[in-house]
Amino acid sequence: MKKRLWSGLFVVVGLFFAQVFFPYSPFSIYQSVSVSTELPILQDYKVKLYEFRKLDEENEGKDPEGYTMDHVKYATQRVLETYEMDMMTTSRSSIGKSDLNIIVDDLRILQDRLLAITYEEVHSSESRKYLYATLRWSQAAEEEILRITSEPFYSRFHMIYRLEEIQDYIRKSFDMYTKFYNAYYWYEGE
Repeated sequence: MKKRLWSGLFVVVGLFFAQVFFPYSPFSIYQSVSVSTELPILQDYKVKLYEFRKLDEENEGKDPEGYTMDHVKYATQRVLETYEMDMMTTSRSSIGKSDLNIIVDDLRILQDRLLAITYEEVHSSESRKYLYATLRWSQAAEEEILRITSEPFYSRFHMIYRLEEIQDYIRKSFDMYTKFYNAYYWYEGE
C-alpha cells in the first residue's frame, strides 16, 4: 500500500514539475506560457500602430485616381493584421504551442506579402533597404519560433526569454515597415 502511495505521489510531483518548469514538454498538462510586456514598451508600440494606421488611412496612395493598383497600400492592411496580434498588443498574453503555429503562419503570410511588394512595385534604394530589413526581422522571429517548437524541454524561464525576443523582433519588423512605407511614399532621393 505504501509503495503505491509513494509511486502515485512521485507521478503527481513529476507532472507538477514538468508543468511548472517545462511548459511545452509532452508531460505537461497545460502547454502554455504567460508572457508580459512592460507597460512603456507596450504603450509605445500601440501609439506607433495607431499613428501608422491613421497615416495609412489618410494616404491616398501613388495613384489617387485609381487607374493602377497601389500594391503597397493594398498590402498594408493585411500586414497590419500581423502586427496587431494579441501577443503584441496586450500587456499579458498566454501563448500555447498551437498559438505559436498560428503566429508562424501569420509571419509567413507577412513575408509573402512583403515579397509580393518587392516584385510588384518599383522601389527606391532607400525603401528597398527598409523592406528587406522588415523581411529579415520577420524571418528572425519565425526562426526563433521554430526553434522553440522543435525543442520541447526548454525551461519556462528560457521560454519566456525567447518569447520576449520574438516580440522584440516583430516590433523591429514593424518599425522597419513604417520606415519603408515613409520612404516609399515620401522619399525624394534618386
